[in-house]
Amino acid sequence: MSKKLKIVIIGRPNVGKSTLFNKLCGRRTSIVNPTAGVTRDRIYASGEWLDKKFDVIDTGGFIDSDEDSFSEKIREQIVEAVKECDSIIFLVDGKDGLNPNDQHLAKIVRQSDKKYVLAVNKCDTPEQLKNNTISFFDLGLDDPIGISALNGSGVGDVLDILLDESDSSKAVDTNESFSISIVGMPNVGKSSLLNSIIQKEQAIVSEVAGTTRDSIDTNIQWHGKTVKIVDTAGLRKKSKVDTDIEFYSSLRAIDSLMRSDVVLFVIDAEKGFTKQDKTIASQIIKKGKSMIILVNKWDLTSKKDILADSFMLDMFDSFRLLEYYPILFVSALTKRRISNILSEAWEVFNKHKEKINTKELNNWLAKTVQKYPPPALQGKSIKIKFIDEVQISPPLFAFFCNYPKLISVPYKRYLHNALRESFDFKGITLKLSIRKG
Repeated sequence: MSKKLKIVIIGRPNVGKSTLFNKLCGRRTSIVNPTAGVTRDRIYASGEWLDKKFDVIDTGGFIDSDEDSFSEKIREQIVEAVKECDSIIFLVDGKDGLNPNDQHLAKIVRQSDKKYVLAVNKCDTPEQLKNNTISFFDLGLDDPIGISALNGSGVGDVLDILLDESDSSKAVDTNESFSISIVGMPNVGKSSLLNSIIQKEQAIVSEVAGTTRDSIDTNIQWHGKTVKIVDTAGLRKKSKVDTDIEFYSSLRAIDSLMRSDVVLFVIDAEKGFTKQDKTIASQIIKKGKSMIILVNKWDLTSKKDILADSFMLDMFDSFRLLEYYPILFVSALTKRRISNILSEAWEVFNKHKEKINTKELNNWLAKTVQKYPPPALQGKSIKIKFIDEVQISPPLFAFFCNYPKLISVPYKRYLHNALRESFDFKGITLKLSIRKG
């Protein structure tokens, strides 16, 4: 079965690449902000035009200088994206006109020998469409096409050219086996872990906290399954989020977390389990997500006599619920236990799809209540009569009783723990509902 056509968008900063990317994939995937250089990594999404499906890649803005510490790494990302793609949208700014950086990108386009379109953005009116494209004939490429990424005019013409006679963009199975999001505080090594898992340098890695701004989707093949892995921006306390870009990065991280099947929650081994880590873990559990805890940079603890068992005990003392989730002590740098991550995620994913037989559940309930009946309150005898798993992913167990409001929090905790002891829910977040009936 043939693969989808892969289109990359390249251009200098602030020409509208992320706006066009969002237009092509039909949703706000890339962060759009007037600040130049918001996008740094390669960001992937899928689109469809006239029944033809394709993948689109957004890239960082090309600058032929070393003023920005990320410029060289962004250029590397662009070159890799061009190598990987089938065709190119070379986007330029019609309002600003020709720029020296456009000349450098034109060389990359010519040398690639890939199918391309030179798209002149910000041609929002007929007059701009006529005047704004003229200067770009000097690039020596195919005739420029005026578009507006903002309102969509001309975008269909670009896709008609790139998707013309592209049978590979038609019949293709796009069903994903499962999806994973990588979540944690800034600078805990999320992007390094992504690169280690997929075994290539896709996400930009830097010691500067907040390097990753968008949530970056990566699809890989693993044992015959398609796995989507999403690297997210670091989550900080709201009081420390001091820019619009960082605020929207956090929103995208939460959105990516909600769309994933399994969350990889990354902790810095050197810093230990912090208050902010507890806040993030609480948020993951509150949203009902399956979770695997990755203690990254474990190689840096070898000289500090930190034992895995004592590290876990400290975590559990701070947040008891974490003992119900798998913990892997890994190192993105040395690749320690990196190969175990996808296997563990696949196992957790399969668990959260399983529904427990109602008869088996009620047999369990009878034994559990007989062992420790709910204590009588306000002179009323409480009877829990029936249990059913009314939802999967996350599992929601409905307990039906005569006085649901009189079931105490400690007794709910008893039922929760008894469920976990009797059934294999490692890595799965459980939800309980006490109902009248």
